[in-house]
Amino acid sequence: MKVIVFDLDGTLLDTKNEIIGGEKTLSLLDDYQESGYRLAICTGRLDHDIVAINRKYHLGITERISQNGAVIYQGNQLNAVLLDKQAAVKIYDLLTEYDVRVEMNTVSNRYWMSPRDPDFPKEFYDSSIIKEDFKAIIPYQPVVLYLVVGEKECLKEIQTVIKKKFTQVDAILTSKTSLEIVPLHISKGEAIRTMYPEDEVYAIGDSESDLAMLEYAHRFYYVKEEVEGAICVESILEALEKIKEE
Repeated sequence: MKVIVFDLDGTLLDTKNEIIGGEKTLSLLDDYQESGYRLAICTGRLDHDIVAINRKYHLGITERISQNGAVIYQGNQLNAVLLDKQAAVKIYDLLTEYDVRVEMNTVSNRYWMSPRDPDFPKEFYDSSIIKEDFKAIIPYQPVVLYLVVGEKECLKEIQTVIKKKFTQVDAILTSKTSLEIVPLHISKGEAIRTMYPEDEVYAIGDSESDLAMLEYAHRFYYVKEEVEGAICVESILEALEKIKEE
């Protein structure tokens, strides 16, 4: 079976949450589904946002990877890899010692200590909850990850401390100003390996978190940047056209 897996922000969607390539992209996605390809969205967003985008653009996609691989939906089942409760509390205590902004993600919600930065991608379904202190709610919530926003040097220090103190979590710099703390061995690549062990996967992405798919994809298309082992394309539209040529 052939599968096309693609990212959302910067790949399928522009900064206004509109489809890159417009009707041409949507038409090609329809063509692939009619030809028997399976399609899956793979994103850092929460699962419910994929559902909302799916409905808005009538994509008809039934398989989903969210929170950069920690949450997958396949065969009418949603599965999530969670942070250990005790570790989640200790990590939170550690993060409060630094001058950083912390987001805590559960399967269904994003918890912030203050209103979110307007520069963050706007969600189709806003699940943000403002809480000054997360510690009291951690025991009752399925914590998937922490997103830490701050200065690069501070984030590097936190990354070093986290990796030294916690053996069952990973700390990944997802940009110059953001660090994700996730369960160990969580990535978009691990998610597609788990979901499609015998399938021929064509993956499309545009950010560092998407590069994890390169190892497990039959073909990996990377938007607007040369990366060893990847096929550089200008947009998802070009990638979809190239797949059709094979």
